[in-house]
Amino acid sequence: MTQNTELARRAVVSGTLGAVATGARPAAAIGTAMLLQGGNAFDAAVATALAETVLLPSKCGLAGDLVALHLGPGSDRPASVVSIGRAPARLYQAAEDSGWARSVTGPLSVGVPGAPAGYASLAARGRLGLSTLAQPAIDLANRGITWSAVNHRLVSESLDVLERWQPEGTRYSPPDGPLALGSRIRLPGLAELLTEFARRGADLFTGALGEQICTYVTGKGGVLEMSDLQPVTPLETTPENTELAGTQLWATPAPTYGPALLEALGKGAAPETVKAALTALRAPTGRPPALVDGTSTVAAADAEGNLVVLVHSNSFPRYGSGLVVPGLDLVLSNRAGRGFTFAPGHPNAPHPGTRPPTTLHAWGARAADGSWLLGATPGGEQQVPWNTQVLDQLLTTDFGPAALGAALASARWEFGPDGELLREGAELDEFGARSSHTIVRRQADGTLTAAADPRQDAAAMAL
Repeated sequence: MTQNTELARRAVVSGTLGAVATGARPAAAIGTAMLLQGGNAFDAAVATALAETVLLPSKCGLAGDLVALHLGPGSDRPASVVSIGRAPARLYQAAEDSGWARSVTGPLSVGVPGAPAGYASLAARGRLGLSTLAQPAIDLANRGITWSAVNHRLVSESLDVLERWQPEGTRYSPPDGPLALGSRIRLPGLAELLTEFARRGADLFTGALGEQICTYVTGKGGVLEMSDLQPVTPLETTPENTELAGTQLWATPAPTYGPALLEALGKGAAPETVKAALTALRAPTGRPPALVDGTSTVAAADAEGNLVVLVHSNSFPRYGSGLVVPGLDLVLSNRAGRGFTFAPGHPNAPHPGTRPPTTLHAWGARAADGSWLLGATPGGEQQVPWNTQVLDQLLTTDFGPAALGAALASARWEFGPDGELLREGAELDEFGARSSHTIVRRQADGTLTAAADPRQDAAAMAL
């Protein structure tokens, strides 16, 4: 058996009670535990995602954003949830005062958090309640997590940003040197934050915690105000749809990059097609960074027929804005700095209250036999290339475990910082792409499958 075949086999698991796929291995057990407690797929997905905010603090958190697709029993199409924060009210004026210098990190890059409202919206479709769903993450933060190889690598790649904006150090990058691989790190501030989220939900930042964040950001030179921190209203709509090779495809709508995914697939899925679809969306402010690792994904399915996939993010490349609120262990997103176009009069300029476009997106697929797939990957602007490759390979299959495993273990290509094509096994090491797909499948007979990309720390569990 070749390495790729073995990796493909291990990437996919099936069951009948439920299935969970996540970007952080320990979180998979938390999601399946929610199913065993009588929760549904929404409970499993939210509990897993909250655990990821502790296990992968550079990638996702309560100051970030969230998009999701979900499907109910008997439904013939998924629904979309897009919870992206709006521009701070004073950001446009601050950009004008700076001569429209683009702030991709630092205090002027800090966006309004959309994640609390997104998590709360999905949890409302569950049965267990936020207190139950947040408790495993709270326990993780209080007891401490083992500093993983992924976290160790992401800090090393982010030291310039963290040291620039946090010269005093943070729990993730102490002033006396990097955390050792395998060391134990306790996050009491994050535990406190999650406890308050379990109590207040989408209103998390409308009180004292919001004042603490605003004081910190403005003290660094930012413009975030309490009035900016009113709960985001998630956009809950019907996703974009197309049909290819007898398969119905859906993707989260604008302001996500879902429409670019469907366009690329519809025009043949070749690299030049994908590049054209991205070029049509990308703001003319520079090319994507070579390393993108500021996002994670979770997917879950249950025996009742619910499926959900969510993408939650601090933006990219890592550690969002580079600001970590002291006492809260909270990484602040840089969605505003990355997503808006810093040019006067531009329709994507940071006008007060507008939402920036986001590379985040999730997708769903329905085969002619009634089988469903929901999936996503992190990766900044690489999300569209990686999702296109996986879906293009699956379109002519039965979505079965073997096909899923083969698609996830197949060699990837991506675009470099100058738009050049980079291929695994050639310009990139074998499995050198940083995709981290999480996918769930519901077969027509009720069999449930979870699949996780073998490249990083993603994991799948089924019951």
